[in-house]
Amino acid sequence: MNRYKLEHTKERDDQVIHEICSRYNVKWTSILSKSRKRVIIDPRRLYCGILRNVFGLTFHQIGKILNKNHATIVHNTKIHDNFVRILKSYKNNYEEIESMFYLNENYYEHEVLSVERKMDLLSARLNSLIEKKNEYKLKIKKQKHGRQKLCSK
Repeated sequence: MNRYKLEHTKERDDQVIHEICSRYNVKWTSILSKSRKRVIIDPRRLYCGILRNVFGLTFHQIGKILNKNHATIVHNTKIHDNFVRILKSYKNNYEEIESMFYLNENYYEHEVLSVERKMDLLSARLNSLIEKKNEYKLKIKKQKHGRQKLCSK
């Protein structure tokens, strides 16, 4: 599913973690470990793919979450994309977890809240720019008025 990126929230992250851990029957601490066992790497790779493709996080942001180098995350997401294309079971896990967010009844509520937050930020920025514009107009008026006084003397 190619949809626009969702906002990465704590609740959504917890939901992804819970779902991945239950599907692969692993603990979150083992996913965060340095283990290179396949049973640990696959859930970690799936988590990277979801954070990148569903939430649009950068490689650096994902690396911070997993305490890994961003180059490791780049590699994991490339392999994730290959696995989604090639391995049916991996693809099913990924698509089922991905669809949880788009089919969830709270999906639209989260998106409305996200849009409202962005609108509030834009409104504050707009007000700041309007104030700045008015200050500059006032300075221009004062300059013109000062020049007229000098010219009339």
